[in-house]
Amino acid sequence: MAEKHNAREKGYEDYHLKIGPILAATAGIIAVAILSFIAMWAMFLGLEQAVIYMTDDPPPMAAHQKPYQGPLIQTVPSAELTQVRAETNRTLTKYGWIDRDAGVVHLPIERAIDLVLERGFPVRE
Repeated sequence: MAEKHNAREKGYEDYHLKIGPILAATAGIIAVAILSFIAMWAMFLGLEQAVIYMTDDPPPMAAHQKPYQGPLIQTVPSAELTQVRAETNRTLTKYGWIDRDAGVVHLPIERAIDLVLERGFPVRE
């Protein structure tokens, strides 16, 4: 029969914690961390060698590329916005040809709305 455990006799519990599994888990975590560090270090060395290998010779099309002139920055954004809005307004409020040969025109938006209300929306047959 199993021995009864009575913690009150000594004033404390006398059973021992099994430290083996705790040490094994700790060692496993440390081993995984070390192996991960070594793997990342090897990858960085490999990438460094790849960059050195790739930068030895310029690509064949590099001679045909124009040198970079910097970003295209708007000098006066408000004036350019005004110009874009004026062009958009002109397109939305005037008549004009889109394709003269095909007979395609653009209408002022108000006229287009009126035509759709008169004729109705196209229906698939």
